[in-house]
Amino acid sequence: MQRRLTALVLLSLLLTPAGALAQSVPAPLDYKAYDGWTAIRSVAIADDGTSIAYALVPEDGDSTLVVRTLASGKEVREPRGLAPSYTGDGMFVIYTVAPLKADVDAAKKAKKKPEDSPKNGVGLLDLATGTAVTFERIKEFKVAKHGGRFVAFLAEPKKAAPVKTDVPTGTPIPSPTGAASASPTPSSAPTPDAKKKDDGAELTIRDLQTATNVRVGNVVDFALSADDAYVAYATQSKDGKADGMHVRSLANGTVRDLGTGPGHFSNLAFSPEGAQLAYLSDAATFANDSPRYAAFAVDAAAADAKVRTVVDATTAGLPGTLAPNSNGTLVFTKDGKKLFVGTAAVPTPQPLDTPEPVGVDLWSYRDAQLQSVQKHDADLIAKRTLRGVVDLSTGAYLQLASVDMRTILASDEPGDYVLGIDSRAYDRASSWAPNRRDDYFVSLADGSRRLALRGVAEDDRLSPAANYVIGYDEKARVFTIVRARDGHRATVAPPKGAGWFDELDDHPNPPPPYGIGGWVAGDRGVVVYDRYDMWLADPDTGALTSLTKSVGRKNHIVFRALALDRNRTSFALDAPLVATAFDERTKDSGIYSADVRGASAPKRIVMQPRAIGVPLKAKSAEVYAFTWQSFVETPNLYVSGFDFAAAKKISDANPQQAQYRWGTAHLIHYKSALGKAMEGVALLPDGYDKTKKYPMLVYFYERYSDTLNAYRTPAPGTSPNFIRYVSNGYVVLLPDVAYENGHPGRSALHCILPAIDATEKQYSIDDKRVGIAGHSWAAYQINYMITQTHRFRAVEAGAAVANMTSAYGGIRLESGVVREGQYEYGQSRIGATPWDRPDLYLENSGLFHVQNVRTPYLTIHNDADDAVPWSQGVEYFTAMRRLNKQAYMFTFNGEVHNLRGREAQKYWTVHMDEWFDHFLKGAPEPSWMATGVAYPDHGKRNVRVLFGEKDL
Repeated sequence: MQRRLTALVLLSLLLTPAGALAQSVPAPLDYKAYDGWTAIRSVAIADDGTSIAYALVPEDGDSTLVVRTLASGKEVREPRGLAPSYTGDGMFVIYTVAPLKADVDAAKKAKKKPEDSPKNGVGLLDLATGTAVTFERIKEFKVAKHGGRFVAFLAEPKKAAPVKTDVPTGTPIPSPTGAASASPTPSSAPTPDAKKKDDGAELTIRDLQTATNVRVGNVVDFALSADDAYVAYATQSKDGKADGMHVRSLANGTVRDLGTGPGHFSNLAFSPEGAQLAYLSDAATFANDSPRYAAFAVDAAAADAKVRTVVDATTAGLPGTLAPNSNGTLVFTKDGKKLFVGTAAVPTPQPLDTPEPVGVDLWSYRDAQLQSVQKHDADLIAKRTLRGVVDLSTGAYLQLASVDMRTILASDEPGDYVLGIDSRAYDRASSWAPNRRDDYFVSLADGSRRLALRGVAEDDRLSPAANYVIGYDEKARVFTIVRARDGHRATVAPPKGAGWFDELDDHPNPPPPYGIGGWVAGDRGVVVYDRYDMWLADPDTGALTSLTKSVGRKNHIVFRALALDRNRTSFALDAPLVATAFDERTKDSGIYSADVRGASAPKRIVMQPRAIGVPLKAKSAEVYAFTWQSFVETPNLYVSGFDFAAAKKISDANPQQAQYRWGTAHLIHYKSALGKAMEGVALLPDGYDKTKKYPMLVYFYERYSDTLNAYRTPAPGTSPNFIRYVSNGYVVLLPDVAYENGHPGRSALHCILPAIDATEKQYSIDDKRVGIAGHSWAAYQINYMITQTHRFRAVEAGAAVANMTSAYGGIRLESGVVREGQYEYGQSRIGATPWDRPDLYLENSGLFHVQNVRTPYLTIHNDADDAVPWSQGVEYFTAMRRLNKQAYMFTFNGEVHNLRGREAQKYWTVHMDEWFDHFLKGAPEPSWMATGVAYPDHGKRNVRVLFGEKDL
């Protein structure tokens, strides 16, 4: 009988299709799965909530635009689609069309210049017919805020002759210069190229209802009015014959030439509502050695309206050394009555025989900013503008910003005041202390200034109507609200038994606040947070109203307010205040609603053992789109009404996951060596068998336990991919670390070793096959720990500090800032200078204890690392090499702190995985470990085949 059953089983296996058999037995993840893993990006929802659009973006490959009709479930998919948006009438989806990845790769291989490489296009999807039209090589596109009939898009510039216009007018169509709103404009610094101009490109104005196009040549900038009634555009040519500013009526096609003549026309802006148009031009002075811009305004809806010069060199109130500048942004107030203008010093022409500057920097102790910071910010400083404002009804101009108050912040509805920022008193100390600034209320009536807050961090907030500013006092640990009209101050003290500051913060500096949730309509109150609950503070008295009735603190649930209405800058009084909820104990998340007046307890809408994404609400319907995810569930889209619990899944981003072994995530609890209660996450492979002994990889960075329900996408990168290890039979441990100021290295030992002990007691781990990995701050701690313990079979420590005494004075290339503050008050948590406490710097530096290391060591430290100096990796590696300790360092040429290049990520991932597989799973020693790689052969190994790719 047994033989017969065996024969039947063998026969069934022989008759089973190979594909079906493979699907029934999930396989370990391999690299071939990585590139095809997709993520949902750029979700958009129609105003009426009838359909949803999103991009399905693979790890490496071509994206797909998906538009789903919610009632029928019907989907339209368009290749290479990205960044969708709906027209105001919901009839069309406009989206970016990315170039084929194969074409991009080919251009890279051919080392083509950026202007000759593949470019984005634009797609127009008609939702009524499901058909799409695409246009290639489009620099940018725009749709009207309230419109739906027209879209305008500007082509990438061509090297060929300018495209002729086919606009049905009998006159030439000149226009202004100025790049797209997202592109930088010419520097205000004196330069020989100040008058240089290039030919513009072709602008297409498409009528979506009739599917007809109007094309205009030589365009460099354009804008659509909010009501979809007008398109303004600036044109430009090298010879100046096409330079000008124009506005076209979309209703009848008539074109008005607002300004013509050689020069620049740029910075187009329509008012938020209506059709007031503003722009800059230097045409009037372009013939001069030093042209000056002027700001102009016109009502595009009034056929007989004249273009008005609103700010120029003769404007009263504008200092003679300043002029409107194209690096500034023209911004109307919401009511359209005022216009903000960016001004800058007028460039001074340099004599033609002016010699080139000598390549030398002078570092002075008197400098407010280090030379490295000045160098990093040089372009930003050269393009800095000082904000002014003009009253369009009276013509009165106020210069609001100045060299001593360079920043002016305006709220959405600025009312009578804006906020001025002065950080000069704190600039020098910013090298070693947190950034600080002084806040001033600046009157829009006369430009007068009143000090509001002194020495605040950058977490202050101006109210939507500019009646108040709120800031946090880290020393007193209270919020202060200052009233603009009279300087009245209200102190917002925390409720009994709670605090506004981060209760878990363990840095040497005073802990930061949990933050501000936003303002209530009419500036009637501001939402502030403690660790768990939300409170409404009265801006005039500081009195508190509990919005969550202490439900958060009693149940360890963290509530945070959500701004669901994209068109509001404050919370409505007549609608529920929607909040995310996170249970610190279970790591569940969900949605609650609260009464913004605090009249009732918060109501739970949904709470699940998953992580919820921020919901997106339809503008005019109770339809919400959001994601759910967990360790085993890829983030997919769901839609629902306000109940959320009855949500319907509408996407399937990664159905291929079912073909692979995955795992499960578990919360672990342990105590540090100092007796502090701690948490971590243990990731177990599918089919975990307690009778087997598993290798374990430890990875950490500050605190990881709150990521219990985070999905881990299979992908190459700078750090180990957790799911790859779990799928291939590892246990992965993600422990939390709590720090003792002055002793960060010892703190890591006090937390990580007990976490390993607790995990080994709970799960079946082979203590002889435990490895650890970490990057940056975590890698520093690994460098230290392996000098104090031999617990680990192998380690990987990427971009690690080895020597705190030399790293203290290092420069962060990403900002030009010296690393002093990193140690005195920041993440490194020493809390003192090297000359005050040299013992702490020596104690915590792995380099000074490297002779104790017996653990095989792998690191990655790139030569263009913009956070941790490359020399830190060299110091540790060369010390290990001199002591003949097993150590390997990968340096990717030109790469920064975290690998950016996909090919570099893949190359490193393969080698890092081989490292741990060898030491923790007994895989053969790879040749790069056994024999090294000579410089002439560096990087020649082809790992692309492992990912299922052909060579580039």
